[in-house]
Amino acid sequence: MALLAVAASLGDRSARPRLAAALQSLDHPVEAGRALAAAPDDDPWTRWWAVLAVGQGEGAEGLDEALAAARAVTAQGPDGREVARRLDDLAAELAALRGDAHSDARFALLGHRAQPDRRVMLAGRSSAAFIVDPSWDALALVRLAPSDGPSMSNSAHHKLDEVIALVRQGQSGQGRPVPGDAPLAADPDVMVELLRQDSASRDRALASLAEEVREERARLAERQKDMDDEWGDIQAEKARLRTLAQGLLEKQQSATFTTPTSAAEAADLLGLGPRPAPDEVERAWRRQVARCHPDRVAELHPDLQQRAADMTVALNAAREILLGKPSAARRR
Repeated sequence: MALLAVAASLGDRSARPRLAAALQSLDHPVEAGRALAAAPDDDPWTRWWAVLAVGQGEGAEGLDEALAAARAVTAQGPDGREVARRLDDLAAELAALRGDAHSDARFALLGHRAQPDRRVMLAGRSSAAFIVDPSWDALALVRLAPSDGPSMSNSAHHKLDEVIALVRQGQSGQGRPVPGDAPLAADPDVMVELLRQDSASRDRALASLAEEVREERARLAERQKDMDDEWGDIQAEKARLRTLAQGLLEKQQSATFTTPTSAAEAADLLGLGPRPAPDEVERAWRRQVARCHPDRVAELHPDLQQRAADMTVALNAAREILLGKPSAARRR
């Protein structure tokens, strides 16, 4: 921070976007905006950090206008295309937070605060961070939050409804502290004190950060292993169900209806007991023939139509055996 500030004050305009990024990550959007005021206009990162600085202000006043103006600039070069991609992702993320069901935005849950006001912090694929006010079925934008840069987008895999479900369960994601609804004012005394900090303290802080990163990577690796195992189980279950479905299909295709040759077989086919009365036979025959009528299966697969025809022949034969006379369908 000190080196960037000195470089910017000495006239190095290319240092200003990086200084703004550092200030923005410390939740000082006003100071970040001042640093960007004299930054090169042709630097794509000037546009990106300017949009984040505006959105990070209290109430995110002017965010839509700043975003629209930045997206209107034609992207040139690798940096220009990367910034354009981030701006497009940011637009999709804001649309999702405003209830656009067609947005394909993805988020990561960074933190969840219950008191004094319930708030949630998210990260998007744009690498922007969001402070939102959660309700049962929505997340309303309060303002943008400090961003750590590109690394924030790495874990943004959840759709908004999935994030809402996690919030309902009281989960806090990565467990990071959620900033307040208003940004902080830069305190020069704090920055000077950090510069005076001895190297041993800085080394301990860096070692602690490295350990946190190592633990997070280990946790993600374990989670990835669990997901791989779960995916393997899903694939195995799909294979089992395909085999089962194929077996059932083959069984259905091989099944045939045997024409009854005795009164017992005829009664069994019609679902009747031994020695049924003629009116019982007639009712049972009409009921079952109606189920396989040609009109009912006309739109089905030819194999099913043939099965219905075979069933009709068997039912007619059963009626003839039990009543001693041919069916009306057979007389025709």
